[in-house]
Order: sequence, then structure tokens, then C-alpha cells
Amino acid sequence: MTKYADWYYLREAEKVGLVASMDGVVERARTKLNNKLSTYFRGKVPGYNSYFNEDQCDDVLYSINEYIEENKIDKREIDFPISEGSDIHLLKITGNLQLKIHVADEYHGGGDYSKFIDVDKFIINEQTTEQDVDVLIDFIKNYLDICR
Repeated sequence: MTKYADWYYLREAEKVGLVASMDGVVERARTKLNNKLSTYFRGKVPGYNSYFNEDQCDDVLYSINEYIEENKIDKREIDFPISEGSDIHLLKITGNLQLKIHVADEYHGGGDYSKFIDVDKFIINEQTTEQDVDVLIDFIKNYLDICR
């Protein structure tokens, strides 16, 4: 089986409406399940802020990588791109739900740059339930809230 980069899987899921928003920014392709789970998440975590600035990035990456290690997830450590730019990572939360993690360290010229992590969407499948989203919420509370 061919393994593609995480951004490819994200793009394919977006095409068929299997990406749910955590921060209220609506996806172009939507399904009933996508809307239901996105609404469920926002109801359980109102005012969720998906953006982590430069000062929070090291703590966020440490927490995410700790989760990967503790749960023996078959994924390399998540870090900033080796050179400038951004990467999309998918993190398995349950068998039916993956979390999108956008890691960026971009130079804009003239001394301007942006360094951030954005955790704003999750990928679902047809079997994803509210219980899968509850596991995601537990992940956020246990691994990301400590970074705020």
C-alpha cells in the first residue's frame, strides 16, 4: 500500500466532506455527519481557540509528541519544517478520527516571519461518532490546554 503525505489525505477528505471544523470556519464540502460532529465539538468546547503563537509552540509540540509516544502511535515526532515553510500533520486520535495539525515557520522577507501551530480541523469517516469527538476533547484538555 502506498503511503502519501498527510496533506494529501487531508485534501482528499476535504473533497468529500469528511473534514469537520473545530473553530467555526465552515468547510466548502459538507455532509450531515460533518455538520453534526463539528456542531457537537463546538458545543462541548465553546470558544475553542485553535491557534498557538510562537511563545506556545515548543510546549504544544512537546505535548503532542508526548501523546504520540505514550499511545505508541506509528508516527514520527512532529516538529517544525527543516527549512522555512509549513507542514500538515494528521494525528490519529481514534480509529475513526484524525486531528489536523498545521505547523508553520515562514519567512516573509524584510525580517518579518510567522511561527505558529494551528489545530483547527479533524478528519472523520462514515463511522465517526460523538464518542470519537469526546476522545478528541479529552486529548485537547489533557495535552493542549496545558499549553495556554
